[in-house]
Amino acid sequence: MVSPYDPNLLAKVEENSETNLAVSIAAGIGSGLVKIPLGLVSVAAEIYDAARGEGLEADASAVAAVERFIDDTVVGQVVQGLEDRARDTAAGKITEALVQLGFPAARGAKIAGGIANKTIQAIQKGKKFSVSNKNTAKAMNKARSLNKASQVRSRGEKVARFAATSTGGAAGASLVYDIEDIGTFGDIEAVGRYLPTELDRDEKNDPAEDAMRKLHNRLNFFAEGAAIAPFAYGAGIIGSKIAKKGKELAYSNSKIERLIDKYIATPFRPRAKKPQEMFEAEMRVAGQEGSAALEAKDIVKNIDQSFKRILSKSKDAASRVSNQDKMITQMDNLLKSGTDKVVGGKVVFQGFKPKNLNEFKSSMNNIGVDKKETGELISELINTRKAFNTFKTKLLEGGNLNKVDEFNELMSERLKSTFSSDFGIFKRKGLFNMQAFKPTAESIKETKDVFKRYYASHTDPRTGKPYRLSDEEAEDIVMNLLKPGKVKRDPKTGTPKFRYETVNALEDGATQEFNMAKALASNKFEPGELIQSKADIEAFRKLFGEIKDARRTIINTMQDLSSIAAKDNYYNTILKTSDDLIKKGERGVVYNTPGEARRGLPYQDIITGRNGLQIKNPLGDEIYTNPLNGKFTSEPWADALNFAEKLPFDNLMKENWYRYAFAIPKGLAQVAKTVLGPFTHARNFMSATSFSLATGNLFKNPITILKNAKQSFNTIQPQFMYRNLPEDQRFYQFLLDEGVVNTSSTFQDVQGLLKDISKGGDVVERIFGKMGKKMNSVYKGAQDAYVAEDDFFKIFNFLSEADSLTNAYRAAVKKGLIKKMPDNLSILKESADIVRNTVPNYAYVSTFLKGIRRSPLGNFVSFPAEIIRTSTNIVQRGIREAKDPIKRNIGLRRLAGFGTAVTVVPPAVTEIFRGLYGIGRDQVNAVRDFLPEWSKDDTVVVTKDKEGNYYANNFSHGFAYDTITNPIQSVIANVEAKDEEPLIRGFVEGVNRGFAKLVEPFISESIWLQAGQDLISRAGRTKEGTRLWNEEEPAGDKAWKGMAHLVEALAPLSYPQLRRLIVAGTIGRDPETGREYSFAGEAAGFLGFRNVKMDIPESMSYKITEYNTALRNSRGLLPRPKGDVDPNDIVKGYIEGQRAWFRNMKKMKNSVENMKALGYSDREIFEIFDRRNRKKDFEYLYKGVFKPFDLPKGLIEEYIRNAEEDGYVNPMTKSLWLDIKKIQEELHGIPLEGNFPEMGDQPETVPTFDPLKMGALPQTPGVNPALMSQVMPSDNVMETGLTPTEQALLSDEEKGIRLRQRGMTS
Repeated sequence: MVSPYDPNLLAKVEENSETNLAVSIAAGIGSGLVKIPLGLVSVAAEIYDAARGEGLEADASAVAAVERFIDDTVVGQVVQGLEDRARDTAAGKITEALVQLGFPAARGAKIAGGIANKTIQAIQKGKKFSVSNKNTAKAMNKARSLNKASQVRSRGEKVARFAATSTGGAAGASLVYDIEDIGTFGDIEAVGRYLPTELDRDEKNDPAEDAMRKLHNRLNFFAEGAAIAPFAYGAGIIGSKIAKKGKELAYSNSKIERLIDKYIATPFRPRAKKPQEMFEAEMRVAGQEGSAALEAKDIVKNIDQSFKRILSKSKDAASRVSNQDKMITQMDNLLKSGTDKVVGGKVVFQGFKPKNLNEFKSSMNNIGVDKKETGELISELINTRKAFNTFKTKLLEGGNLNKVDEFNELMSERLKSTFSSDFGIFKRKGLFNMQAFKPTAESIKETKDVFKRYYASHTDPRTGKPYRLSDEEAEDIVMNLLKPGKVKRDPKTGTPKFRYETVNALEDGATQEFNMAKALASNKFEPGELIQSKADIEAFRKLFGEIKDARRTIINTMQDLSSIAAKDNYYNTILKTSDDLIKKGERGVVYNTPGEARRGLPYQDIITGRNGLQIKNPLGDEIYTNPLNGKFTSEPWADALNFAEKLPFDNLMKENWYRYAFAIPKGLAQVAKTVLGPFTHARNFMSATSFSLATGNLFKNPITILKNAKQSFNTIQPQFMYRNLPEDQRFYQFLLDEGVVNTSSTFQDVQGLLKDISKGGDVVERIFGKMGKKMNSVYKGAQDAYVAEDDFFKIFNFLSEADSLTNAYRAAVKKGLIKKMPDNLSILKESADIVRNTVPNYAYVSTFLKGIRRSPLGNFVSFPAEIIRTSTNIVQRGIREAKDPIKRNIGLRRLAGFGTAVTVVPPAVTEIFRGLYGIGRDQVNAVRDFLPEWSKDDTVVVTKDKEGNYYANNFSHGFAYDTITNPIQSVIANVEAKDEEPLIRGFVEGVNRGFAKLVEPFISESIWLQAGQDLISRAGRTKEGTRLWNEEEPAGDKAWKGMAHLVEALAPLSYPQLRRLIVAGTIGRDPETGREYSFAGEAAGFLGFRNVKMDIPESMSYKITEYNTALRNSRGLLPRPKGDVDPNDIVKGYIEGQRAWFRNMKKMKNSVENMKALGYSDREIFEIFDRRNRKKDFEYLYKGVFKPFDLPKGLIEEYIRNAEEDGYVNPMTKSLWLDIKKIQEELHGIPLEGNFPEMGDQPETVPTFDPLKMGALPQTPGVNPALMSQVMPSDNVMETGLTPTEQALLSDEEKGIRLRQRGMTS
């Protein structure tokens, strides 16, 4: 992972005087605490000195006395020692400031709040409140008299308490010792010009004046605190209401609270608008359906193994294929035969019909399958029918079936009519995607007869007789139907659908769609115009080449039955839960009447239909009655009960242009970068270890950890290496039921987008399917592996939680805390709940965030959202458990684990490697300056080799909890970078950058959109500034490189990473860029920890490019020469441009210093600047002084030309020119270490300068008098050959150029 290091450096580290991070933070706490009383003493001394007036000797001031006392005592030595240690690191510096601010602010708020409460109580009781301060007492008595007159309302009292608390807090904070070191928002250059609160740091010679200066600074500090408090209070109130009122916010009498619920809580809440009970019941439906799907896959795997064993005896490949086709067809026929019967309240399989059974045995015998193997196949089919009946029995037990016997018959018929999702007409072959299927002559004839009957059922208006379709006409219709693209696959059922021309004289050319699956709605045949019998459906099944496959029948039927049974249980659960809640006087989910619903769900839109809820079911109303039908609820809840909730951008996804231009490429790009990226797979698995650490499940006996890891491996799917044991499969089914596994937030996010795109079908699977079975199996295998990597640690955490709870309850029984152990199922369910809420789980992503996947913005938004949710849950659960005497050890271990994961691991990794390689913090910060902009604030591990080359490893890339640690790291990094400046500057910049990084996954360009923007909006540059082509290249080359860039965005197999790895392992240097790659560093990228060699000189060259761009942008702040240009605007623009340029020179000066810190000499840095024609700039940067830019000559000429040619007033007057020169002189050479000076107010108008009133002008040398007559008559050219403005403003050299242009001199 890292480059070689010098072992001798360890000895040097011991001699290093740098403070350990933990020590620095501890010192920050100590220093902050000690400075609290010092702050109070300092304020008193400042007030005393200010009151004594001017003329006070410096040594006689109270402030000086306090400082001498501190310096000459042990207290001073302790303070200085703690401060030095604290300020060795940004973390210690921030800690010191927070302690100083927090304690006095909290105490001030508490005191002021207490006074306010007592005052209000006294006013309410009609009593005077006694205080020692006379002025305060007068003010309070005045308030009492006013309140008597106005009878203060409750809301006013709250405002009064808030005002007192916030003011007291701000006052307490203003007592800190280090106000000038901390700073105010007014000290931030970007906003300081608009705030009057910038601190005055110029010490005064007179002690009284200096005391007044310090007090004024404290007043500014207090003013900002008082101004910020309402916003902080408001945010706290909103958070408090969401936390305390929860689901009741939506029904509050307060409109504000309802708005908080609608626009703040709902979009980010897992349950969205639904009640928690409905949300949890929905998750169980998904779990039960997933469990059934797993069971179906296991049955199919058993059948496939039997096929493999049987077919291995076949001599040639053709026989194997033919025999397998025959077997799966015969098995499908047998599976659909036989009968079920209700016995003792359960659906029992009665066996296959003897005729069908004998036919199956005979067909197996004909293809060489022996009796034993035939018996095994029959046993598998019997087990399959029993599995089907498990779900039928659950449905029977639900109590919502109207006719049990009819239900059994219906389900048998439903099985027989089950469509395959595999049809020959959809098969393609070859490079040109040619249709491989040819229907039989018999199926064509039967379909022709269907169309003949259809036409014959309509009257020909020309003859008044039924239409007579000839055999040739009928065949044309059928053959046209078989053309590529005419028959389409239904995305949900996989069955064919097509459009045919209707026979209607009034609608010539009109078409109608026939969908094979819909022809058997609710498994009940419904005749139509074209399809008049089941035989007609059978004709089309044959025509389209339905492939009867028992395996598909099993999967489709299990999916169908499990969905019906799970939803029946869901509706029963909702009804029972709602009734129980209403009985307890709580808010229900459904009500018997609209009036009850309106009373129970105030301020909600109640469904308006007279019959209430009417939820459709796939069995038909005659057989099944939904228990919720006829009930009333809110409209959003009704949508949820119908499983018809809409996600954001729903209408946009229906637009084909959007789907093809944005949604489909976005989905394909995300699949390529996740499921089809080997580097992503490795990183996915490794990063998930963080979840076990953060939940405390790695703080256990190593033997227990290994045991749980082994069980996790034995349980995960798919079963690549060997089949799982039956008990392991049952265990996985339980975890599916409980919503623990198959819930990868990233994978399900991508899958959700693919389903949105295809309206229920799998776009990517179809794409890979066209490439052949092997490629499709590769894609499916990659999908399964991605889920398995996520499942492994979820199962591990589940087992660890179950162990912890079992041990905790067992110990509680021994101590007498509980009488008996909870049953095993209860412990397992509790463990599942813990894992669902402490490890990222897609089911808990809100509908709003799920909807973002459909927008052009955002990449894998579910994962960071879940990291935030689960991190909060871990801390909250840990605190609750720590307070519980039964689970105290679990809670403490969980808090320790989370603390280790997010606060210890990132800094510990950086500090360990920094120590091993003997790298100072200044050098780490210097390396950070040369990183790409997007990784400057990440957790970066810096190392170096024997030659002194530095390497950077972005730890954040492979760290799952970087979402929540990065904002903190950003603050620390920016405070480190601005070490010599007031803390507020680095802190605010770090907060801004950290917040931007936090929301980046949600609002950044998607992978595909970013690639497109690189070509269009950024004109051939990447977001990071890399050029994709040279502007001078031919258009064809540019187009080729642009296409290659788009292809790379969609390229699977981690193409960029693999390419670097191959280059590193072969030639070692990229032939295109010349960049060196190490094999070890690139291989570490598999785990998310790529080690990148830093090319500091090249990075400095890039910085000079940015520096040049900054100069152009700074000059661009000058107004453009269009129309009448106000000279005042030129002055203002010039000042603003210099201000911007000052910031950039300051930034470059910092980079020069950082390059020196990394061992580069002044000469080496100078040569880089010299090669970029910035030698003069380096001289100024070396001295650390400012070099203001000149007013651009080209812009001056444009101003003049604009005035001369278009008749506008010439702004370039002599007074303006003198003002510009004066500003330039004032700015020239000012230190870059300080702030940009305030230039003062410019005059509202600049006096106009008239060159004609200057008197006699000197003769311009070199003018040819013979040419003057040709020029003089035009415009206002004087006898010098120049205009008055040119004569006044141009240098002699520029005057000569202008004369040569006019042909007046040689």
